Amino acid sequence: MSVQAGSSSRAQTVSETLSSVIGLLEHDQNLKKAIKESIEPIDDLSRGAITELNKLHSAPFSQHAEICQNAINIIGKTQSLWTDVAKLIPESEFYRYQFALGPTMRALTTSIVLARFILHDDLTPSHTISTVLGLQSESTSVLQLSAEDYLQGVIGAVNELPRLSVNAVTAQNFELPVKIASFVNDIFASYSLLNLRNDALRRKFDSLKYDLKRCEDVVYDLTLRGLTKPRE
Repeated sequence: MSVQAGSSSRAQTVSETLSSVIGLLEHDQNLKKAIKESIEPIDDLSRGAITELNKLHSAPFSQHAEICQNAINIIGKTQSLWTDVAKLIPESEFYRYQFALGPTMRALTTSIVLARFILHDDLTPSHTISTVLGLQSESTSVLQLSAEDYLQGVIGAVNELPRLSVNAVTAQNFELPVKIASFVNDIFASYSLLNLRNDALRRKFDSLKYDLKRCEDVVYDLTLRGLTKPRE
């Protein structure tokens, strides 16, 4: 075989090898774009739920349950949309594309945890959130609410509570700040027991101590003014 023939054969092999890889890269980029586009309607609903929950800060306490239920109902509309997202995710490759789904799942988790705290005075477990989002059906089995997204979403909900505590006092609701402070204290205590090695989650956790202090300061001020019921 001549040198020229060998060089031509090698060039063809290199071209074919790179072309196949470039084809895979383009397919992956197109898939990521399609996934991001499929998330957009869910993000719209998520923002709608956040907008609804923002009413908690100005509405009278008598309307809080209705506001929270409205937010849950808005989020419930994402169920069919998650089915469309799931169709795009290759089997067993969820974590490869989690970067596109994580922010949305965290935001929805925050809204659900906040709304259900007002409704039920407890912390919503991850499996309940998955049910609300419709992630436990056969058509969405490829999707999941990751532990990190859940934990960050819970912290996001807690971050909203100091503001709500202050606004509750302004509205002459002196019981809600006490309930909020107790809940935030329980969350902080539980997170303190975790061995958080994830940098992003660790930074989010650090914000909890400031949230707790702000909530406790509100209760302390109410106590000094004799506006809280004594503990039994």
